[in-house]
Order: sequence, then structure tokens, then C-alpha cells
Amino acid sequence: MSAAKSILDLDLRRILNPKTWLLIVLISHTIIATIVPLFTEEADSTEFLAASYGLVISVVLASLYFIPTGETQARMTAIIAGAVLIWILATLIADSGNNFGLSVKLEPPFLYKFDFDLSLTPPILLWSFLSLSGFVYWNCEKDETNQYSE
Repeated sequence: MSAAKSILDLDLRRILNPKTWLLIVLISHTIIATIVPLFTEEADSTEFLAASYGLVISVVLASLYFIPTGETQARMTAIIAGAVLIWILATLIADSGNNFGLSVKLEPPFLYKFDFDLSLTPPILLWSFLSLSGFVYWNCEKDETNQYSE
């Protein structure tokens, strides 16, 4: 079987394995949102403070990856990743510098326009998939997530 065919044959539950998405988000978040700003920003800047808080989130993600398994890991992943996703979206809406805008035309064809800073798209997608992976495995059996990780 070719590699392309095996990728296309994957089902949604196998793609949304919480262990896999925890590892993806942990590595990308730790490198891009934590280590790089800690080494490039001044110690008294807001970026440095945000990166130090990001280090705490990296520790939480690492503990979610290594300590619980199965249903417990999926539920904790869904709750924590969902909370971080809601926090990202709330700060997106609240900060005027992100160019967030929502407009609705209340006459047919009812056009909706949604604008925001595209630099926030990768973290929104990563945390959305991480949260979704936890919700997909919310009621899984104890070893079902380990079965899909192999």
C-alpha cells in the first residue's frame, strides 16, 4: 500500500488522537511562543512576560502528555485546550490592535463579514484541533487512545 493511500485511509478518530496533538502543540508552542521570545525579548517587555506564562502552559501540556492516559487524558486535554482557545479568541476580540471585525448585512442575501489578524490563525487552528481531539475521545475506553497512537 502506498504512503498516500494509507494517509487517505485514516479515519477521523485516528487523525485526532490526543497524544499526537498534545505533542504537536507542545513542541510548536514551546519553540515559537516560549523559547524564541525568551531569548530575543528584553526582560521587562510584555512579550517576555507572555513567553514566561507560555512556559507554564508548556509544562501543563507536557504533564498532560506524560501523566494521564485514555479517557482522563482526553477529558483534561479537551478542557484545558478549550479554555486556552476561548482565551485566545477573547483576547482577539478585546484587543483593538488585532483588527477584529464582524459585520452583518441584514437584507438578502444576508452577507456576513468576519475579519481578524491572520497571524493568529496558526495558534487558533492548533488549539482547536487539540481541543477537538480531546472531545472526540471524551468517552473512550482506557486503552483506546494508545491503540490509535501505534
